Amino acid sequence: MKQKILTYAVISFAIINVWTLYMFFDYFIEKDQIMHSLGLFLNFVYTAVAAVVHGSILVLIRLGFYSQKKANPLQANFLYVLSGLFNLNIFIIWAVSLSLNILELGSGRLQITAIASLLLGIVILLDIYKSNFKSTI
Repeated sequence: MKQKILTYAVISFAIINVWTLYMFFDYFIEKDQIMHSLGLFLNFVYTAVAAVVHGSILVLIRLGFYSQKKANPLQANFLYVLSGLFNLNIFIIWAVSLSLNILELGSGRLQITAIASLLLGIVILLDIYKSNFKSTI
């Protein structure tokens, strides 16, 4: 089980790397016009919202199985691992963009989405850790 999850983590990192490279090169091939980086920003926002929605749905499914005392089908699921790592990646990109003054800190929905992304990433990865890697004595 542990090896399967670590394999899923490596595949998830590869997918996240491909997504990041796509966003990087998409920014550089845009034409220098008035709204030069708006496409990159909107891609980031849409991706962040989709990651939070996807992670929330998976956590709600996980809570449903936990409340019914059923076996956890998300215990070693690729989408669950990908969602946890991807949500943490979204938060890290947002935090780095803030620290480099690319984005401004405001009271908008992007900040709420980024914080929700951090919380979902932590909850999902802690659930995976508790379900699979924590050894009982």
